[in-house]
Order: sequence, then structure tokens, then C-alpha cells
Amino acid sequence: MTGKDMSGKKPGPNDKCTCGSGAKAKKCCFGAAASATSSLSEPGHVLPGSVDELWSMGKEALQAGDDKKALHHLTMAVNSAAKKMPRNKDGIATDADLAACNKETEGKLAALLSERSSLYLRTGDHAAAIEDAETCTRADPSYEKGHLRLAVAYEAAGAALQLQLEACERGVAACPSSEVLVARKWRLKKAIAEQPQGAGKAAGDAGDRDESALEAARRLADDVADPRRAMAAADWGSILATGAHGVTKDFVEAEKYLRIGSDGGDISAQRNLGFLLLQLERPGEAALELSKAAEAGDEQAVEVLAQLAKEAEAKQAALREKLEELAQDGDERARQMLSELDGSIEETEPCGALGVGQASIALALRRNAACANHTGGGPGAAAVPVWEATAGGEAAEAAA
Repeated sequence: MTGKDMSGKKPGPNDKCTCGSGAKAKKCCFGAAASATSSLSEPGHVLPGSVDELWSMGKEALQAGDDKKALHHLTMAVNSAAKKMPRNKDGIATDADLAACNKETEGKLAALLSERSSLYLRTGDHAAAIEDAETCTRADPSYEKGHLRLAVAYEAAGAALQLQLEACERGVAACPSSEVLVARKWRLKKAIAEQPQGAGKAAGDAGDRDESALEAARRLADDVADPRRAMAAADWGSILATGAHGVTKDFVEAEKYLRIGSDGGDISAQRNLGFLLLQLERPGEAALELSKAAEAGDEQAVEVLAQLAKEAEAKQAALREKLEELAQDGDERARQMLSELDGSIEETEPCGALGVGQASIALALRRNAACANHTGGGPGAAAVPVWEATAGGEAAEAAA
């Protein structure tokens, strides 16, 4: 946060951040705001100062794909929401003060921290994503999304399974009716129980991601009898897809292993397989995989599906408008293409196995592909989010 500390003095880059996290300002809100200042607005334009206005601008930047600007506006919104919150001499706010601030802002502080955590995760800054998610859960322990953000951030950072479980159990205790948190808790318990005796630190720790861990991940991914196969296949497939840890990229093999993980119910495999299929310009298949992850509570999959659906619908509308103009001018070919387009869209009704919301998104993606057939453009023109950092960070937790 770039506000002032308890004495009224503006903190320097190496001072404690005033947002209450306890981190240095340059590693927290100060750095986020400073990094984007040069690209925010035209000269002479005064930015609005209310939480809602800044939050709205952040969302607009996200929709436009400008993560840098979105991070700046979200950080300014957090600053505005927490500007009156007390902090100690180290810049840390108590749980009670965070909760009081969140109540005063009608839940906006927790929601903003949750959204910024997701953005940090998308850009590969796992530490910042974890920090924001933890602060969010302190501000509002009953906010389910904050606990889900923390769980996903820990998983993406390759945190030890026990650490992930402890965070998940805190979430379940605060949100006992959360089916997603309960399911994740028992999945983690199962994974920990299946680890061999004396396995040492989880292979997810950054210092242990060496050649032996990669070989162990591949071995487990190929072992049809090992109960850890799905998790290992998800890790190995993600590594092959991104070329992480010096491994040569191989999309064919990546898809093979990610499908093993997806069929085994691994959420990260479903999400990353969806991203890979988008990259391979197979949006219909991608929608099905992303829908699986989204229905299991994966926030990244939900956000990408929504973004792709919006872009698909915009592309369809633009195509229809152009064809209708040509048809009105007597272009018979345009009339025929309109008829074909309507027919192709009707044939892409969503599969009954999907939920209503995800089915509508999957339908939009298929419509996008139908539009591409008439325009010559590649299907799925939406920008694929940077998932390399996440996929590469999910090393083989199940590896011995």
C-alpha cells in the first residue's frame, strides 16, 4: 500500500507496507503501484479515488488483458479501502483491525484482496498471491473464495502437501458448508497418506525439483497401478507442455499425460489440458476440460471460460453484422453463409453433462469455432493466459 504509516510519514521502499501484511513496501503495494504508474492514463487525467471507481477500472483493465494496469488499480482500491485501518509500528494490522476494516467497507477489502491474489497468481507471482489470499482470510474468515484462492496459490507454488492441508482445514473450519474445500481436504489427506514412509520433504519444494524428482514423476505417471498416478501425470504433462525445468516441450506427450491426470480427477490437469487445447486451437475440447476444472472450484478456469465466452460472442456478433450488411446489398453468398452459420450454431447445443453456466460457455466457444469456419480465422482467438508459471510450479508432489 502506498499510503502513510501511523506517524503520518509515507513509507520508503524498504519500510513495512502500510496495508497490514508486514512485507516491505517495495515487495507489496508500493512496488505494484510504482510499476504501472507510467502507463495508467493520458497526461492531465486525474484518476478517481473511490474504492468502487478504482475497482471498476481494475476490472476493465482485466477484461482488456492489461494485467499491469489492472494490478495498479486494484492496489489503489485496496489502499483506499484500508486507508483508515490501524497498524502497528511494523506496518502489520491485527486480525481484529482487518475484520473491522472489512466490515466498514461492506466486504470490499476481502473481495479486493481475493481478486488481486488471483491476478498475482495469473502473472506467476506465487508469493504475492499467497500473501494476499492469507490477508483476505484474516479479514473475513467466512469468505469461502479467500480460502479457495489460498489453496490454489499454495498448490501452484508447489507448497508441501502438509502446508496445503493445514490451510485447507482452516478453510473448512471457517466454511464448513463448502463442498469444494471439503473435497480438496480429503484429496490432500489421501495424497499424504499414500506418500512412502520417510519420503522427506515434498517434491513440490523448490529446492528439491531436480532431475531425480522429474524422473520419479514420469515413473509414477506411467505406473497404472500407483494410486498417485493422476497427480504425477498432471505434473509431468504440465512440465512437457511448458518446457519447465529444462525439459523439451512436447505437446503430443503433454496432452497424453494431462488426459491421464484429467481422467483421474486431478483439477490442475483438467485446467492445464484446457489451456493446452486452446493453444492447439481446439476450443470445443478445451471448453469441456475447463468446465470440469471450473465445476470443481478452479478460479482460473472459471475466469478463462468467461473471458473466452465474451470474446466468442463478440466475434459472432461482428460476423453476423457484416454478413447482414452484405445480404441487404443483395449478396447471395452472404445470405447462404448466414443460413449456414445459424445451422452450425444450432448443432452445437451444450452437452447435458455440463452445468447450465458452464454449458453456455462451452456453447459460446463452439459458436466461435463455427464463426471461424466462415471467416477463415483460427478458432479461439482469445489470448491464452500465462499458465506456464503455474504449470511449471506444480512439480511432482507425489514423487518419492
